[in-house]
Amino acid sequence: MKNKRLSALCMAVIMMLTMSITAFAANSTTATVPVTLTVSNEYRAVNVTVPASFPVEVINGVVVTADNAKITNNAKTGAVKITAVSVTDGAYKVGNYDNFSGTQTIALKFNGCPTTGAGKLNINDKAFPVIKAGVSLPLTYFAKVSGDAQNTEGIEAAKVVFTISIVE
Repeated sequence: MKNKRLSALCMAVIMMLTMSITAFAANSTTATVPVTLTVSNEYRAVNVTVPASFPVEVINGVVVTADNAKITNNAKTGAVKITAVSVTDGAYKVGNYDNFSGTQTIALKFNGCPTTGAGKLNINDKAFPVIKAGVSLPLTYFAKVSGDAQNTEGIEAAKVVFTISIVE
């Protein structure tokens, strides 16, 4: 019985010494904490490439536009759709493509949908259909520029804004 008491006393002393060593051994400590990750994919990001610009050149009175413009859906799955196209004034005022007039004016037509002035174009599903994953939508565009255009280079005549939405 004495041996059991002596053993218990020795164990208690050793535990106290162990605790006191830990408490006084360091001024700082480190802790490793796990990072808990939860992913809830309730949305899908739009991943498209749109043209950086729509070049328009007037060469001896003839208006020339690019023939390689397109919007590409870069996603591996899912489709997108152009739901709105707006054209706003830049260095030139945006005019009516079908009834063109004015000074310092530019008018545009994208996939057959003309400007009527600054603002939204009246687009349709035939001109801007759904763009499936990995597919491009060609953009055919034409421009009219008022005859008072001065010799310039790189003028931001207008701005085009595309609204692109995910198709469910």
